[in-house]
Amino acid sequence: MSGMPIDTLQRKIGSRAVAIVHYSIDSSHWEFRQETGNDVGRDCTIELSENDRWNNHKIEGQIKGSEKISPLKRTPDEISFSMETKTINYALGSPVPFVLFHVDITTEAVYYLAIQDYFISHPELFDKLETAQDSLALHIPTSNILGKNDSALVAIAKCTYIDGPGRSLKLHC
Repeated sequence: MSGMPIDTLQRKIGSRAVAIVHYSIDSSHWEFRQETGNDVGRDCTIELSENDRWNNHKIEGQIKGSEKISPLKRTPDEISFSMETKTINYALGSPVPFVLFHVDITTEAVYYLAIQDYFISHPELFDKLETAQDSLALHIPTSNILGKNDSALVAIAKCTYIDGPGRSLKLHC
């Protein structure tokens, strides 16, 4: 029927990725909240419950999906994702941990990268954000995969970030 909206592969992949992240989060101690309204860079917030108590430990997240994710040839223990610099800047401006969830919708593997930690470990990338690039390739360790053991994600949720001198961040856990 002409004149009707057309579904897209991009929407299907994105919706599937959100669903996979949602059911991959252990609901016995995480609450998943999907963002509504205008997309400004954050797709979800997950909040950690410890001993059945809410302590305001949260992670903000951006969810991206792909049909097939392959390790890098030169560093097979990493995958690459090109993230918009405006989203990276948004993430770096948050005192709450901001995590990129990159989902392989074929295998349902959810890789994650704590953006602030990545930039603290790679301070030279702050300079790259100042250039006119629209996006920046981030390397996600293939060991950062969401699974039953989410102790690394729990540790991330307990951190906060403070603007440091110049264009830097300080981690407080």
